Amino acid sequence: MDHYADAVFSEPGRCWRMVYDGEGSGRPTSCLEPVVWVGNHRLAGPKGKVLRVWSCDGHLEGVEQAERVDHR
Repeated sequence: MDHYADAVFSEPGRCWRMVYDGEGSGRPTSCLEPVVWVGNHRLAGPKGKVLRVWSCDGHLEGVEQAERVDHR
């Protein structure tokens, strides 16, 4: 699923990528796919802040040191 610009959402248990809304109007909305990974994402630039993010399978690109989430 394509993501919306470089928008990042960092909340435990929710995919970090913002995606285009279903209406095609260009407004971002949260990716609702199930989270299976947790790792770090560095914001743009060499001194970019590092954020802890959760990711679905489709948005793993850009997540560093990714580890599978234990679904119990």
